[in-house]
Amino acid sequence: MLGSGAKKRVLMVEDTASVAALYKSYLNPLDVDVEIASTGQQALDHFSSGHTFSLILLDLRLPDISGFEVLAEIRKHQPEIPVVIMTAHGSIDAAVEALRYGASDFLIKPCEAELLRATVNNALKPKSKTAGSAQEGSYYGFIGQSLSMQAVYRVIESAAPSKATVFITGESGTGKEVCAEAIHAASARAQKPFVAINCAAIPKDLIESELFGHMKGAFTGAASEREGAAELADGGTLFLDEICEMDLDLQSKLLRFIQTGSFQKVGSSKVKHVDVRFICATNRDPWVEVSKGNFREDLYYRLHVIPLGLPPLRDRGEDVVEIAQSLLLMFAMEEGKEFRSFSEGVTQRLLNYEWPGNVRQLQNVIRNTVVLHSGQEVTENMLPPPLSLVSGVKIASQPPIRNAQVAIERVNDGGFSAATEMLKQGITSKADIEPLWLVEKRAIQIAIDACDGNIPQAAGLLEVSPSTIYRKLQSWQESQ
Repeated sequence: MLGSGAKKRVLMVEDTASVAALYKSYLNPLDVDVEIASTGQQALDHFSSGHTFSLILLDLRLPDISGFEVLAEIRKHQPEIPVVIMTAHGSIDAAVEALRYGASDFLIKPCEAELLRATVNNALKPKSKTAGSAQEGSYYGFIGQSLSMQAVYRVIESAAPSKATVFITGESGTGKEVCAEAIHAASARAQKPFVAINCAAIPKDLIESELFGHMKGAFTGAASEREGAAELADGGTLFLDEICEMDLDLQSKLLRFIQTGSFQKVGSSKVKHVDVRFICATNRDPWVEVSKGNFREDLYYRLHVIPLGLPPLRDRGEDVVEIAQSLLLMFAMEEGKEFRSFSEGVTQRLLNYEWPGNVRQLQNVIRNTVVLHSGQEVTENMLPPPLSLVSGVKIASQPPIRNAQVAIERVNDGGFSAATEMLKQGITSKADIEPLWLVEKRAIQIAIDACDGNIPQAAGLLEVSPSTIYRKLQSWQESQ
């Protein structure tokens, strides 16, 4: 909780009155004064009137102007005030862009009371207390300082003090279990057990026993009573990896366990109660699995409280070199080798490669290199396939983006002279002319598709601000 003395003032910029009232009630135990602004202009008026605040809670979607624009104005005049972005969109791109604009943290709505209070508490602490190892390149097992990972670190810091369930998504090899362990390590449960179960690796007929335990003689081979992961994790954290692979029948029992904290061992009628914090993960899109009937919708809503998406390695920029350097030193020590660095050519190949297997693939590449070669510097001829063919891979991966850029250039440039000539020759008629907003929409969509949904990158191709794209996407969505 906050220290004694004068109450700290918090400005909440939220256009939905009921949501603002609810979140304000969540903050009552913190003993802060919360003022509410329902529009971006109202928020800016507070500052022009000379009001002082210790923290701003800022919604991205406002009825008059974008939350990004409000943030930019606040940063111009009072850069020291911490600003926590609140967004219902849950996009890692929006979070990263908010951090670029100077936000100190972000929350994905709807958020639980504990998470909101923890985030506000963290934001109100002096910077010297909150600036941790994430700024120094490592964070609870993670390595990297890219903006996308800074966003992940902030979610972990905000979510860790809460008991709320975290739902981690990401491609295979992005570090979902490392993320779960980081949340556990940063929580008050750090001294209690962290128990992980891979729902895809355990046979269907054994996973219930692994989760809840079994009694002696409950089934063939059950020679003695056994505790399950739920009981072993009592007081700590239970991590359910590849949750979407779980059998539907067991999903219903898991739902009851999450709701009540109680379960029965296989072959027992005795009900046991435990205190467990749940973290789950999948490399699939959980909502698609719900749509296919592979994942219960009620379980999805029970688990999907704090979504956390891990970025693929290809979107983490210079992090790949930092991770590779750490792995190189570790494997060199294990194998008794002298490797200490990478040549410039190797560094470029590491940066240019797409890394479909993410960090796990990078580990394999570095270990292969260390085991099969000797020296102090890793050179290009030491790299195994497909890194030894990275130039070909890079060329093969470029045409879609280049084609998209050509299409964008055609839309942006308009090809005025050619278009005029085509009109004169009758190739194009007035009926073929499209509204400007439709041409603009198509150009933006081409750019977003070319960048695999990364809006800041798409904005770079189009030479506009990311906030412009967010604002236009929002207006098109509202007009549908």
